[in-house]
Amino acid sequence: MELVNISKVKQNLDNPRFIKDNKFKKLVTSIKVFPEMLRLRPIVVNSDMVVLGGNMRLKACKEAGLKEVYILKATNLTKEQEKEFIVKDNVGFGEWEWDILANEWDVKLLEDWGLDGFPFEEEPKEKEEHNKLSDLFIVPPFSILDTKQGYWVDRKRYWKELIGDNGESREGTLSESELMGGINNGVSILDPVLAEISNRWFGIEKGKTFDCFAGDSVFGYISDALGNTFTGIELRQEQADLNNKRLKGSKSRYICDDGVNVRKHIPAASQDLLFSCPPYFDLEVYSDLENDASNQGNYEDFIKIIDKAFTGAIACLKEDRFAVIVVGDIRDKKGFYYGFPEDIKKIFAKNGVKIYNEMIIAESLGTLPQRVGRYMNNRKIGKCHQNVLVFYKGDTKNIKNNYNKLNFSNLENYESANV
Repeated sequence: MELVNISKVKQNLDNPRFIKDNKFKKLVTSIKVFPEMLRLRPIVVNSDMVVLGGNMRLKACKEAGLKEVYILKATNLTKEQEKEFIVKDNVGFGEWEWDILANEWDVKLLEDWGLDGFPFEEEPKEKEEHNKLSDLFIVPPFSILDTKQGYWVDRKRYWKELIGDNGESREGTLSESELMGGINNGVSILDPVLAEISNRWFGIEKGKTFDCFAGDSVFGYISDALGNTFTGIELRQEQADLNNKRLKGSKSRYICDDGVNVRKHIPAASQDLLFSCPPYFDLEVYSDLENDASNQGNYEDFIKIIDKAFTGAIACLKEDRFAVIVVGDIRDKKGFYYGFPEDIKKIFAKNGVKIYNEMIIAESLGTLPQRVGRYMNNRKIGKCHQNVLVFYKGDTKNIKNNYNKLNFSNLENYESANV
């Protein structure tokens, strides 16, 4: 391999391969952004310096203004072998594993790199309708929330850059599981887009929001950024301190205490939105504290803590207000589901609060494709979703009077999203 002046390399005019204008532009951009790729994949030429492999790359290099390119000389090929090489170099024998591509790479980046033909792409008309809905509501308000769609990916990227919470104080809390192993690259951080739409769809403008199982700083940060005053009850001191550092200078706060003591810190009927993603029993063990819900020896003791905390939290919620609870079912040691989402519904129902909406948030697969084969030995399906339960406390006839009509189409870009 050698580095030569680009003028010495000759375009192969007989090459049967061509590239469309839009893809050529992407190739030029790719070379400008990642020029090191050319050294790792040099242009192949014959003894006359005519290109055998990399015709379009050479053209794109010239367009990008490069003065030199890396070449690899193939001087011992016959004319017939040269022709064979030109064709074989452009033939793709393999096929893409689309699920892995979609879940381990950013689809928008893949498109920027020139990859197309995604089998999961929407039909143009359907895509247009989704775009209209995402303009109005941030994301389309369907019972399935698809985190792999472009509107969700872009919005999530924006919030993550602002928040900067990568789960630093939650390291070491994860057990390998069919659910958490595929969420947020192995760290169970709340999806910021879910936090945003929960605030925007079910909260009151400049209202009071709270969580009795606060965890990371995502919901509190976003709720505060959208003009609300947030109070989070968090059992672990290090997590509460980290969260408060991120909210420094705001009225929102995290209090270090047990979630069952929520009534000690928040007055009755004072809050406009309850949002919570409680522990999923022992799927993640957050501490060795005896009163930590995730550190209970059996599911019965765990659900008693959940019951007591949410019973207190419901009392803190005003009448005619929503509660959004994010849960996922977990298996017992024999492999059967405990029925955690249903238990949450029972807890709210006995406190006079009924289920109003139920959504599924479809997560990226992460490493699940690599692990699901093992699960299927026992005929366990790989789980890649969570349940979003929306409860309403009060008379549903009052919703239209208390909640404004939603229309976020005036948000010209994400930077102007009322933050």
